[in-house]
Amino acid sequence: MSRRKTITFELAASRKRKRSIRDFRRQCYSMMGRTDLLQEDGAGGREQQRLDNQLHLIEARSGDETVGTIRWGTYISVAGDDHYADLIINNKTGLPSSEPEKFSRTDRLIIHPKYRRGTVLIGLARFCLRLAIEAGSRFDLCWSEQHLARVYQRLGYTVLPQQLVNARAVTLYPQILNIQQFQQRWSARNAVTPQSSATTQIDQNQLSTSC
Repeated sequence: MSRRKTITFELAASRKRKRSIRDFRRQCYSMMGRTDLLQEDGAGGREQQRLDNQLHLIEARSGDETVGTIRWGTYISVAGDDHYADLIINNKTGLPSSEPEKFSRTDRLIIHPKYRRGTVLIGLARFCLRLAIEAGSRFDLCWSEQHLARVYQRLGYTVLPQQLVNARAVTLYPQILNIQQFQQRWSARNAVTPQSSATTQIDQNQLSTSC
């Protein structure tokens, strides 16, 4: 019988933890062969470091090992500084609301290849959901390359009729999530409630078939 592992989801509150997350991201980008992301997230990536400081960095940990991260925050807190989110909001096409304060935004989702069975993905998304409920957000925005869009669609995101183009001339697909619908879909599993918490624990095997 295999030993059951617990995944802990935490807000990175200290500089040390934020540095650890950036190191983890660079490690994963290197394994993926994504030199473009390595450069963007490297020492010269001032925009990304600024967003790291303005937004919430959420970390999935198995013991002392980082196994996944995501970056989340309300759109209004970074409006004017968040390039892709600004483009989506200003375009307005397909958005269910024209009020910026109703939106949160998510990016920099990355999960270690050994932990891509669903638990970490869902746990990170549900942690963001808890923060979104507390913040009063109604919709969450994200963007990804086409082959990664299905990862977000598993969680309930739908592709907007917009397109973005990054610095490498690669098309990015904006997506939107109705937070209430997400809550209804996933709250029955290890209930997600609008309580304040900086740490959540989920059994790694409990949600392994959810995605």
